[in-house]
Amino acid sequence: MSLELDRRLADVGTRFRIFPQPRFLQKADGSGPLFAEPEQVIVSVEPAAMRPGPGDDRMFVIDAIGKMPYNNFFRPPYRGAARPPVQPGGDGHFDHLDPASREFSAATMYATVRRVLDIWEDYFGRTIQWHFESDFDRLELIPLIEWNNAQSGYGFLEFGFGRSPNGTTDHTRPFCENFDVLAHELGHSIIFAEVGVPASPLDEGIDYGGMHESAGDLVAIVASLHFHSVVDHLLEATKGNLLTVNGLDRVGELSDSREIRVALNPLRMSDVGDEPHDRSLPLTGAVFDTMVEVFQHDLVAKKLITDDLRVRSTNLPGSVHDLTEIQAQFTSSYTGNEAAFKESLLRARDYLGRLLAVTWSDISPDFLTYHGMLRAILRADREITGGDNAQIIRECFAWREIAPVPTSMLLRPRTLTSCGLAAAERAPAPHGRGHAIPSPRSDGSALPAGRS
Repeated sequence: MSLELDRRLADVGTRFRIFPQPRFLQKADGSGPLFAEPEQVIVSVEPAAMRPGPGDDRMFVIDAIGKMPYNNFFRPPYRGAARPPVQPGGDGHFDHLDPASREFSAATMYATVRRVLDIWEDYFGRTIQWHFESDFDRLELIPLIEWNNAQSGYGFLEFGFGRSPNGTTDHTRPFCENFDVLAHELGHSIIFAEVGVPASPLDEGIDYGGMHESAGDLVAIVASLHFHSVVDHLLEATKGNLLTVNGLDRVGELSDSREIRVALNPLRMSDVGDEPHDRSLPLTGAVFDTMVEVFQHDLVAKKLITDDLRVRSTNLPGSVHDLTEIQAQFTSSYTGNEAAFKESLLRARDYLGRLLAVTWSDISPDFLTYHGMLRAILRADREITGGDNAQIIRECFAWREIAPVPTSMLLRPRTLTSCGLAAAERAPAPHGRGHAIPSPRSDGSALPAGRS
């Protein structure tokens, strides 16, 4: 599982440095950048198998010159002018690059996508084949085009820059250095590859669209928890009380105040409409809540917190006094037990990663519903834990109002009459060879034929 991933790669993979979160994010007290220095990551490709770009047999970077964004009439492969590919250092690694250089941005895009793919292939337990494999063998990564947007598409990811407050391009905020945004977009590719797309033109795909956006966010959340700096910052800020607003729930931040998604949200299905990003929020929230509950149950099992504290923090009491008291108790429990809290969080992270991989391998895109997703998640939990977390999952999804729609055939009762059994009971027994139809007892069971 993923706890072993970095140990396996330490001596064989290629080193890069990337920022866990955008470098422009500031500490809460305004004293400086939240993540001032890039963090080393090791990807699964050996230095001898790396190609300039950077690139490998699954993906490659091409730093295009003067390129317009791809559209319905202009698609990969890119054959225009490009800057020279980024070269590794003398030792075959790319961790020597200056964070202020364009080469660092290009290498960051590759390293992020490769790292996220490594993480999720580890959870799937196999190679994730590209959904565009019939046309391309490698994913094309274009890091820095003059565009204040970013997009993923059939065989490519291309990223521009953020926007300044007046709407112009802000070259200090390249999207290709935003780990969450890249991970989210790769999440879409994973869903296309593993789940597919609806086949029927009659399928409106309302829940399918919400699932897609939710999956992108969840891919990013789980992957971001593979940075020790992110995990340490998260636990230090919350003392393990993950239902407080924290860094993890701000997926794909574009600035200190603007967010693309919120995993920790209060939304239920009755609060959202059909727009995919909006509709994704209850599903993301239910899955995130499940991870938090698994984390806190593990803390209880290790006697690091009491079950009473777990219940009160989960239910989120409404008074400021309650919230203050809950945080104080978490702080007391966390102090001196930091390593044990971190171990529990990493275990919950890996459980969630495996749970999602098994679920996404199981579901059909055709007429997909959130209730069908819930049943697939329960099946996945039975495969992974024997069903140990089934009640946690049911409660988290029930609170989000994820259930069969009122008109679902699943909710229709079936009587003996509707099954045709009452009419059969009144029919005379056939003559000659054959058997009489059993008559029901008063308790609903059947008597053997021929007895009264």
